[in-house]
Amino acid sequence: MANKNIYEVFDEFKKAKNKAERIAVLRKNDSKALRDVLIGTFHPSVQFTVTDMPKFKRVKMPPGMSYDHMSGALSRIYLFMKDNPRVPEGLTEKRKTEILIQILEALEEQEADVFIGILKKDLKVPYLTPALVNEAFDGLLPQS
Repeated sequence: MANKNIYEVFDEFKKAKNKAERIAVLRKNDSKALRDVLIGTFHPSVQFTVTDMPKFKRVKMPPGMSYDHMSGALSRIYLFMKDNPRVPEGLTEKRKTEILIQILEALEEQEADVFIGILKKDLKVPYLTPALVNEAFDGLLPQS
């Protein structure tokens, strides 16, 4: 079976009736992309330089038909991280904004919302907390 889109995992998570079911949803859908989304959102040492989201065209297309997917978008998220040594020295804020718009417009609309949620450090998924993430994936995040 193909991996679900991250927003589909979160939709399933929201329908779970209790903590055990929520943890089961995360574990059942374990993937590098899901773990990267959770780390980007909840790890305290991961901080982003984006303060305002740029305007972009929301792409409405059938699931699976977008130009990019979350894994591809996540491979470039380092460009928006504070103090990331991989960010090219001459990369201007204007160019970062252009790249962010390109990333968001290449994703399915709901996946773009997930990407924005990572950058804002708020996925807007009820009951999805660092403690629950660590219970599902032991040691993924530092203990607070």
